[in-house]
Amino acid sequence: MADLTFEQALRRLEEIVEALETEDLDLDKSLQFFEEGVSLSRHCNQQLQAAEKRIDVLLTKADGTLATEPFVLPDDPSSQSGDETPSA
Repeated sequence: MADLTFEQALRRLEEIVEALETEDLDLDKSLQFFEEGVSLSRHCNQQLQAAEKRIDVLLTKADGTLATEPFVLPDDPSSQSGDETPSA
């Protein structure tokens, strides 16, 4: 599984979902597909998390130099402090 790219794993996951939704599979085959799908989903999630950690946003400081800071999604609850009041 480690040798699969994100795109390959996602494509295989889509194939599994299609098979589970459209084919008349016996219980054993359905469980086999389900287990493979969970494994592929975890693999994709790990790759996405690794990519997210690598994203940096370049900022220009007041003196014109560039600095980096971690990229944070606007709706990421872990990036918000508790003392901010949402605007209405």
